[in-house]
Amino acid sequence: MAEFRVLGSFEVRSAAGEAIAMPSRRQRALLARLLLSPSHTVSADSLIESAWTDGAPPRHPVPALQTLVSRLRVLLEDTGAELETAPPGYRLRVPPEMVDSWRFEDLVGEARVLAAVGDPAAAVARYDEAAALWRGAAYAEFADAFAGPEAVRLEQIRLAAAEERLAALLEAGDTATAVADAETLTRAEPLRERAQALLMRALARSGRATDALAVYQRVRERLADELGTEPSDELKETELLVLRNQVGPSPCHAPGGSADRRRHAAVPHMASGFVGRAHELAEVAAALSRDRLVTVTGPGGVGKTRLAIECAARWDGASPAWVELALADDAESVVSAFLDALGVPDPWSGTWPEALTAALRDHEAVILVDNCENVIDHAAAVISRILRACPRVRVLATSRERLAVEGEAVFDLAPLPADGTATDLFLARLSAADRTIDITDAEVRRLAGAVSRRLDGLPLALELAAPRAAALGLAEMLESADLFGLVAGRRGDPPRHTDLSSLLAWSYELLTEDEQRLLRRLSVFPGAFGADWAERVCSDGALPAPRVAGLLAALTDKSLVTRLRCPRTGRRGQTLLETVRHFARRELETADEPLALRAAHASFLVSWTAERTGLIGSAYDGASMYFLHAAANDFRAAFAWTHRHDPDLGIRLSAALHRYAFNLRGDHELLQWSERALGLPGFHVHPQRSAVLASAAAFAGMRGDHETALRRAREAVFSLGPGDRQAPAVHDLSAWTHWLAGDPAHAMAAHRRQWREARALDDLFHEGLAASRLAVGSMLLGDRAEAERWLVRCRSAAGSARSPVLDAYAENAASHCRAEESPEAAVEHLARCHELASALGFDVTTGHPLVDRIRPEAQASGT
Repeated sequence: MAEFRVLGSFEVRSAAGEAIAMPSRRQRALLARLLLSPSHTVSADSLIESAWTDGAPPRHPVPALQTLVSRLRVLLEDTGAELETAPPGYRLRVPPEMVDSWRFEDLVGEARVLAAVGDPAAAVARYDEAAALWRGAAYAEFADAFAGPEAVRLEQIRLAAAEERLAALLEAGDTATAVADAETLTRAEPLRERAQALLMRALARSGRATDALAVYQRVRERLADELGTEPSDELKETELLVLRNQVGPSPCHAPGGSADRRRHAAVPHMASGFVGRAHELAEVAAALSRDRLVTVTGPGGVGKTRLAIECAARWDGASPAWVELALADDAESVVSAFLDALGVPDPWSGTWPEALTAALRDHEAVILVDNCENVIDHAAAVISRILRACPRVRVLATSRERLAVEGEAVFDLAPLPADGTATDLFLARLSAADRTIDITDAEVRRLAGAVSRRLDGLPLALELAAPRAAALGLAEMLESADLFGLVAGRRGDPPRHTDLSSLLAWSYELLTEDEQRLLRRLSVFPGAFGADWAERVCSDGALPAPRVAGLLAALTDKSLVTRLRCPRTGRRGQTLLETVRHFARRELETADEPLALRAAHASFLVSWTAERTGLIGSAYDGASMYFLHAAANDFRAAFAWTHRHDPDLGIRLSAALHRYAFNLRGDHELLQWSERALGLPGFHVHPQRSAVLASAAAFAGMRGDHETALRRAREAVFSLGPGDRQAPAVHDLSAWTHWLAGDPAHAMAAHRRQWREARALDDLFHEGLAASRLAVGSMLLGDRAEAERWLVRCRSAAGSARSPVLDAYAENAASHCRAEESPEAAVEHLARCHELASALGFDVTTGHPLVDRIRPEAQASGT
């Protein structure tokens, strides 16, 4: 790999390690200027100004620059770097590992991480590797020109890294090396006060406290003489620690010292009994015995804290310590919470890892850390440090998202089963609130189960709701439209637990602005959704579609979006708890976004439904029927909104659903919506009115109003335009209404038109469907030969389409064709038809006159 060296004299080396000759200063200046802005376009004017710093630019600077760039490209061949023309200038693309200054910063970053997680020896090695890259001043040749700011920045990083390396040496116990290197650094940089403080600590740890105090006196005098200032607080604190002989592990922090005798914060005791969760409790206890870090995750109010407290109460060993992070808001307050909870006095600034790990290193302990989500990054850093340095310490943490540190075992706590343990918990708290309520009464249990379902089985919500239920009555409580009004607070609880709204607001405020925006928009879905739905409905200029999937994953990690357990392949896999959805809808209203979101939801459903219904009659119709079944609540929500706010979308959605709704037969709800669509503004001139009329005709026929069904069917046929792809479906419906009206001649004629239209439109589904109808009709009219011909055509279409739906229709037609000559064969065909149709969630045979001739045999055989 080639190498670009800027930490010293500027040079470029080939992959073989040979220097690439670059005698022209202008070429070196041009390359150095491009390296200052890697992968970014540098304007031609800036490059000209940098390349001709030794004199006035040429009379024609642009051609001169082009010549210079051309020669530089030749020199850079085979290095892996690419010099691209990118108006209004040029851009250098070079892998980061090929530039020594970039590698230096990466190594320093790695060293800092190693120091933070408690591996000082490895950190020192990384710092040494980073320092070895320096051969002199950065960008030395151009530091007095365009590279000055970057040279200063790199030098400051180098000095800070040198100081951090000294701290790591001290933590690793290499005091002698720390003294020698600190003296070298302070001679070169006598006014860097942190370096002087580190030298004082190193000397004091070496038993040279007098020399450490002499360093302080020398620095104090120099600061006064040269700058007229006093030493920094860090230097003053270090002097005080040296005077008190408290540099390094103090007696109160040493194993066996007084820290071991200090009392840690005890796990709180709960006033009420623990209901349910026996299985979860056993799993968490087993995980904590096996793994040193267990994080219990789940939505707010699900009972994470209560489960952790119960686990601690049953822990067989030393009494666990309790660290509460609900009030922490930064790294310092997190560290203080750990130190206070574990009975460790606040150490000198910057030495908390030593104090904390010294107190725990040789002891077996269990620490319960509650509410990590508020300061997740800082909590994770401290816990990781403890686990690395203290091999006998275990941590049980609660958080709405995982800590994402090494060795973590995550236990995702789900809400209580609404019809089981959740109801038991609610009834127990209800009885405590009002002993006169008979919680064994069947009606009381039924109503309690309804409350539990409405509150998602969240233990905290149920506990808060029980007193309100005792005051209002269960039935009255369920009639309330205000979900949050059902949940009263308790005096003495933390502010976030005073009511359900505050609990959710706590989680909401911890989100980023985009996470908040997506969460409130997801409330437009009444049920399950997936990343594809969320992208198409919730994205706009403020929330670009490519960001949605990542934000959705983040909300899922933070327990605000619920992942459905074991969804069927391809099924939408996320949803919101009803409590979260209610809160998010309220936020959506506040943000003044609901109209746009509901329009986007309805518009998406129109296109999505058209895509799915278009696949009915293909190899994918089984999946399509399944997806359409699952979207029932979305259809209801969209119809309710469009009928009030967007008639065009309502008509289009009803038209898109026609093929699905008519084949379901038993689902009158979808067809009833089409009847409502007939009265919407603009319906009589709408381009999709024929499909809506057909659905409305089907609804009239199913409720026994054959006259209205025939009239609407005729209107649907008359409203068809040339080449209308809805024509086969409309003719199928027209034929069906004629069958219901007892007019087989017109019914057969309509089926033949259906078959011809389907052939012309290359619609295999309606071609096969029409053939199945004509086979059944021909048998009804006594023409067995004609029926057989149509059955062959039906099977041919079904075979070409590879459609389970058409296979069901073909089996139904075959059962009719075999009914007289072989009842046993007819029953087999009918059984196969029912098997296919029931798997798809619809009934092929409903409404066909000849079904009754076969049904007794089918029932006798158990099909």
